[in-house]
Amino acid sequence: MSQGLVLLSLLYFLLVLLALALLIRTSLSARLKTLLIVGFVGAAILSQQGWKRMAGWPTRADLPDRFLYHAASVREPNAATGDPGLIHIWATELTPDGPAPEPRGYELPYQPEDHKQIQDARERQRQQGLPQIGRKAGPRNKSNVISDAKRSAGAANFSLADLPDPALPEK
Repeated sequence: MSQGLVLLSLLYFLLVLLALALLIRTSLSARLKTLLIVGFVGAAILSQQGWKRMAGWPTRADLPDRFLYHAASVREPNAATGDPGLIHIWATELTPDGPAPEPRGYELPYQPEDHKQIQDARERQRQQGLPQIGRKAGPRNKSNVISDAKRSAGAANFSLADLPDPALPEK
């Protein structure tokens, strides 16, 4: 068990003790006690959602503009169950300062074009052992977001290609 998890559990235990002390030992009005209970429950739910995102669950945030592709999981749509399909991508953001310290999981809605990009990248990785670099694809509006019209027209969310060889400095 990690030290952070033990510390977090201890913090929650102390907060529950504080809440119980406020509710039992004080002569607060019933309305204020109800507000405290609702506040503590709301804070617990919000913190659980925050920790869930931090604990490695994939984010629904947009893919970075440039990223190093590691792996993907594709769940194709199923008309019988009404499942629209889903794509999970494991990627490391590439910034001008270098790659992010840790990779991140991204959750995207299923699109056949994205699925084809992933299949092609897997094949290149498997056959040639080439790392893959990804970029957001498609024309963007002024806020750097792919328009809904382009997305519904079947434009891919990203493109994957071989990582180019690094340029060596001159002697």
